[in-house]
Amino acid sequence: KIEKEKIEKIIEAGRFTQTSTNSQDVSYTVVINKLDELKDLAFKALNKKGEYILNNLTPDTEYLKRYATLWTYFYKMYKEDPIKNDKLLFNAPAVIIVTANNELNGALAASKMDLMVDALGLGTFYSGFLQIATDGNNEILDLLKINNKKKVVACMVIGYPNVKYKRTVPRKDAEINWI
Repeated sequence: KIEKEKIEKIIEAGRFTQTSTNSQDVSYTVVINKLDELKDLAFKALNKKGEYILNNLTPDTEYLKRYATLWTYFYKMYKEDPIKNDKLLFNAPAVIIVTANNELNGALAASKMDLMVDALGLGTFYSGFLQIATDGNNEILDLLKINNKKKVVACMVIGYPNVKYKRTVPRKDAEINWI
């Protein structure tokens, strides 16, 4: 479990991030108690999207086949053993959903929150799959009590890391235009 004070510090880092026109339109949903329900709904949503893609492949959607196959496989494995096969949240104890009217504002807040997560000795990853599961899914949005005017910008899965990395992932050289 993550201490409530640490989660509050993470959110404060987002709250004090600048926003365009000082709109301060970023909201945060902390999921701790309903993680299992969120996982069930998200796995079902991804499976449904995956099956739809696989049954309606066209040359324009062929690039999605890889993800659709993963989603349907993950769902099947999750149903067999929800603890061992949690390939969505990896049994993390908390998720913070960042929403905003302006996506840039939410992204900036999530970025600052990511720095605070590291400073507090926690680990995080952004779950793009969870974000995809929320897209247009009223059941998930209702569970999270997310206002339909706001966009889910980031799904931050947070916990105490099991490993420590001595270096970061290799990065491409920066593409810079000096003018």
